[in-house]
Amino acid sequence: MSDMILLKAHAIALHEEVALDEKVICIGEDIGINGGIWKTFSQLYPMYGEKRVLEMPMEEAGYSLFAAGAAMMGYRPVVEIMFADFCTLSFEAIVDVCAKYRYNAEGKRSLPITFILPQGIGAGSGAHHSQSVESWFANVPGLKIVAPTTPTDVRAFLRASIRDDDPVLFIWHRGLMMNSEDVPDVLAPEDVPSLKNAARIVKEGSDVTLVAYQRSLAVAQAAVAEFEAETGKTVEIIDPRVLIPFDKEKMFASLKKTGRLVVSHDAPERGGYGSQIIAWAVEEMGTELKSNPVAVCGKNIVIPFNNLEQFVVPQVEDIKAGLKKSLGL
Repeated sequence: MSDMILLKAHAIALHEEVALDEKVICIGEDIGINGGIWKTFSQLYPMYGEKRVLEMPMEEAGYSLFAAGAAMMGYRPVVEIMFADFCTLSFEAIVDVCAKYRYNAEGKRSLPITFILPQGIGAGSGAHHSQSVESWFANVPGLKIVAPTTPTDVRAFLRASIRDDDPVLFIWHRGLMMNSEDVPDVLAPEDVPSLKNAARIVKEGSDVTLVAYQRSLAVAQAAVAEFEAETGKTVEIIDPRVLIPFDKEKMFASLKKTGRLVVSHDAPERGGYGSQIIAWAVEEMGTELKSNPVAVCGKNIVIPFNNLEQFVVPQVEDIKAGLKKSLGL
């Protein structure tokens, strides 16, 4: 085990997969000698050269379509969009080409392509660099969405995303980039997880189920510690890790025990992925719920610059209030 920040875990995952499969190619801006703006591609170019690490101009629409073509020819492209917000420029490639390719090929072919999207607040970067974008794509059949939180999971699920035969949006949170933990020194190929049934029980509890991911998960853990000390109630925390396909079974098993649900994420509540999670709970577990589900999500406003950004995403007191509401406290 080694203490490792999220960015380092990301870089190691890329090195491991590029080394194992010569069809894995990296595509993006500044990923050559500079190793990318986040340094997650560091040392790949010197080791593998321009045929495996393709540095592109500021033209997300063009190089995303180029990557789709490379995938059609048998490669496994890993495409970094420098900021997740800029995926709007890659929308045609992701939504109209990659997502529909397996269907259009009558299931005979697929596009094994991974789009890396660094998202979220944490640097005070404002409205064009700090959005959470997972729900923009959740309505598109044919895509898989991976959203890990910890360095260990970033490493494991990036490798799983690259190996998957369908287009995957691999979303990591910029506000967590310097978070660290002990990460296994070796992750054998056979230990790379599946994208199915991927949820993790972060903490067991019996009174409320709390589903949260990325920055909101970190905030939720702090909120739960305070909430339990103040109320004597216990909270079960679930980190989905993969949003599509979503591990409903672990959430349903938890709800059978607690009967209450709180969902938290940084993206705006209106149209956010939390609404879908709550819909599944109500539709399939409604008779076992003891109270209405509660959403503790981002506010429906544009993200401001600098430290004002903290006021538009869930904080400890917001999540505590949601837990109390769920329990009628």
